[in-house]
Amino acid sequence: MSKHNKQEMVVRHKLFDRICHWFIVAVGLVTFLTGFSFFYPSFQWLGAIAGTPQLAKFIHPIAGLLMCLPLMLMLVRYYHHNKWEKHDLAWMLAIKDVMFENEEKIPPIGHYNPGQKVLFRAFVLTSITLTVTGFIMWQPYFAPYFSATVVGWAIVLHAISALIMLMFVMVHFWMASWVEGSITGMLYGKVSKAWCRKHHPLMLDEHSDVEKH
Repeated sequence: MSKHNKQEMVVRHKLFDRICHWFIVAVGLVTFLTGFSFFYPSFQWLGAIAGTPQLAKFIHPIAGLLMCLPLMLMLVRYYHHNKWEKHDLAWMLAIKDVMFENEEKIPPIGHYNPGQKVLFRAFVLTSITLTVTGFIMWQPYFAPYFSATVVGWAIVLHAISALIMLMFVMVHFWMASWVEGSITGMLYGKVSKAWCRKHHPLMLDEHSDVEKH
């Protein structure tokens, strides 16, 4: 790569965040497959990823922690990029132009667009709920310390939160696939300045401010 081309690239995701992201993807797959295998009888065959139903029940809470704790760490690191800003409202009001890719009518945005910021908040809420309810219902370690009613509600909230998170994961995957270059940015960490000008123009201003400091 030439020096000129290197100067045309900017960092979008740091190495630590990329490692966290793909680790979460890997353990998240195990978590969801094992979870569905014993929450919903018709999906019991999914537990085969762990070998046996008994092993699936043992692995699920551990994989869940390995998914949620790094996710919450990553969300903390991404918090400063996900604050609501005054130009976000204009972007949301222009959602029709966003969907139809009328780029000349789309208001400029920073590192993340409002849709991604909604995803951010959904992941915060669901990961916290899944972690707390997961501990409450974790047999035989923590569940005995709670009443059957509390455990019952924890199971319901856990299942609902898992479904909500899964739906947002699917939206996240769709958004990343829809915007060409997004997945490449998470794989290699850098995106071109041309990509930034097209999809996240204010990100270049943020990048310039960081470089000045």
